[in-house]
Amino acid sequence: MGKTVTFRHAGITGISSVYGARRISIDDEAGYYESGEQLERLKRTIGFDRRWVVDGPVTAADLCLEAARALMAGCRLSAADFDAVVFVTQTPDYGMPGNAHVVHRALSLPRSCIAFDLVYGCSGYVKGLLQAFMLAEQGFRRVLLLTGDTLSRIIDVRNRADAPVFGDAGCATVVERCEGERPSWFRLYSDGGGLEIMWQQAGAYRHPSSEETRREMVDEKGNVRRLEDFCMKGFEVFNFTLTEQPRLLREILEVSGCAAEEVDYFVFHQANRYIIETIAKKSGIPLEKAPRRTFSEFGNQSSASIPFTISNELSEQIGGKGARVVLQGYGIGLSWGACLLDLGRVRVLKPRVYGAGEPDE
Repeated sequence: MGKTVTFRHAGITGISSVYGARRISIDDEAGYYESGEQLERLKRTIGFDRRWVVDGPVTAADLCLEAARALMAGCRLSAADFDAVVFVTQTPDYGMPGNAHVVHRALSLPRSCIAFDLVYGCSGYVKGLLQAFMLAEQGFRRVLLLTGDTLSRIIDVRNRADAPVFGDAGCATVVERCEGERPSWFRLYSDGGGLEIMWQQAGAYRHPSSEETRREMVDEKGNVRRLEDFCMKGFEVFNFTLTEQPRLLREILEVSGCAAEEVDYFVFHQANRYIIETIAKKSGIPLEKAPRRTFSEFGNQSSASIPFTISNELSEQIGGKGARVVLQGYGIGLSWGACLLDLGRVRVLKPRVYGAGEPDE
């Protein structure tokens, strides 16, 4: 059984998203596929189209800092307004310290603003919200939650099982303490038994970087990777997702006492279009309530995918108006979780490319 956590005095008040500056179209990579028919089938079923990745040595902190500055300007907030910053990433700027302190310095946050990091992938937004809501519930006025990854930098483009899937992005979310009643529910799971289903096997301290870990390997399907690259076991990931995620969705509705018809949007992690549509269909959710365009337009953005989808597909529907939403993430660890919450007058900025000027609102 999973863990259920309920909050009464925390809510999201702002979301901003930034994506990598280099656009890659799956059509430009047709030479990696056996035939045009195979490529068209992948586009039609999985949703492959284009993805945006970082250009050069741009980091998760760079992306998230730009998102944070845009959101602070849009919400008219200063560094002094934050009591904590939480950074969720698997691709930090340094081995140590973590990205939260990189951002703490870059934004000139006060000493009274605590900073810490979480290492999560595609479930990272829900797990990050859990931490931010915990702090707000305990009296922290405002928490800056940053989620982002640059997975394109640790996947060989010739690894066609993984490279076409992932885009790079960073998002900023403001979580505030609410004096009035604003209930929210979280349902959470972890399973270390799935450690090797999605991982970066070498390059840290268990298997330090060496000539062996940097040596190229070619699998039976022609995918090129190194032990230091991120990789997934696609079949196991698929089974995990389609087994556990419909069940998790049922559970978050049950523990909240909310019917599916009362939820405005179900924002799933953008693993790929087929997975999102299958979860929705198995759960009896109308597809118009499950945004899924973001994967085809930007790729799977790891911990940034849920807030990015809100920015990309729901900014007009939610921004300043409010909505009841289920947010659900699942991935590396294995780790998965969902939350049901009401978005009040939240400020949602539309996504912008890294290095652009002022954001569209």
